[in-house]
Amino acid sequence: MKHPMHRNKLWRIAIMSAPFLTAAAALATNASAAPPNPVEMVDALNGTFGRHAGARASHAKGQCVVGQFEPSAELRRLSRSPLFDHPVLEAVGRLSVGGGNPGVSDKSRTVRGLALRIGDGTRTYDLVMVSEPVFFAATPESFVSFLQARVPDPATRKPDPEKIAAHNARYPEGKNQPALLAAHAAPASYASTPYFSNNAFKFVDRAGRGTWARLVMEPAAGTQYLDAAAEASLPDNFLIPELTQRLASAAVEFTLVAQQPGPQDSLVDSSRQWSGDGQAPLPLGRLRITGLGDAARCDGVTFVPTLLPEGIEPSDDPILKARAAAYAVSFARRQAK
Repeated sequence: MKHPMHRNKLWRIAIMSAPFLTAAAALATNASAAPPNPVEMVDALNGTFGRHAGARASHAKGQCVVGQFEPSAELRRLSRSPLFDHPVLEAVGRLSVGGGNPGVSDKSRTVRGLALRIGDGTRTYDLVMVSEPVFFAATPESFVSFLQARVPDPATRKPDPEKIAAHNARYPEGKNQPALLAAHAAPASYASTPYFSNNAFKFVDRAGRGTWARLVMEPAAGTQYLDAAAEASLPDNFLIPELTQRLASAAVEFTLVAQQPGPQDSLVDSSRQWSGDGQAPLPLGRLRITGLGDAARCDGVTFVPTLLPEGIEPSDDPILKARAAAYAVSFARRQAK
């Protein structure tokens, strides 16, 4: 049994140490509250979908395409960039299926992606778009949590519904994109779905006036999803043969438009759908996909939505601001194959 004097000494040490312990706890709390860094964001993708040699951490399954972009007079009015003074710009892009599994089925109810780089040999403009008008996370914290909640259970090989429910309780925006995806079957073609930027950008004209917008690629073929018969009968890899067949007869075309925000629409939350300002979208140009590109042409490219020409500025959307560094981590990992 310890002597009373010894016990008192221990109490004095504990009391004197309390402020330091409290401060340490506060530091630990602050540290744990720090936003996920780019490595942690890519780790979350790899943790959910696996790490596949030579593949992108997100949108691992895809096809390189080539074509041209024709800027509109409206785009030249909205943005002061000399890039858009050209009547036609070279375009290289990548069409893809969402997720980090290169073996995913083309019938999966996930987003389709369109990443595009247009340029004149000196200036470039990257667009990164998906086939739903919202992203699945509003912040890097929500991004990582969303993915971690979907790590397959070793026993069932499926995500745990309780973990998904817990994520949605903490980050309600996590329900928005999945609800849209569940409302329809997969796109019938890469050419028959719209693509959305989700993030907002400011177009600055020659007088310094700014116009905020989200971007949409509207398909000339209209929006078409698989019907029940096609969803049941098509093979898991039908998108590229279907696109090849289309391109054999004509270019695949889209119109790029700018959707302006309404009074309640957020410039910094990509998980919330815009209601719009009641005005018709502004036509910014026409994309013509004319052929398939060699995989090597896109493998060395990281499409970064903050790679912008003069006259287009990014918003303070935390997801948008996190993308470039996370893409760099993913690029380094696939180059290390």
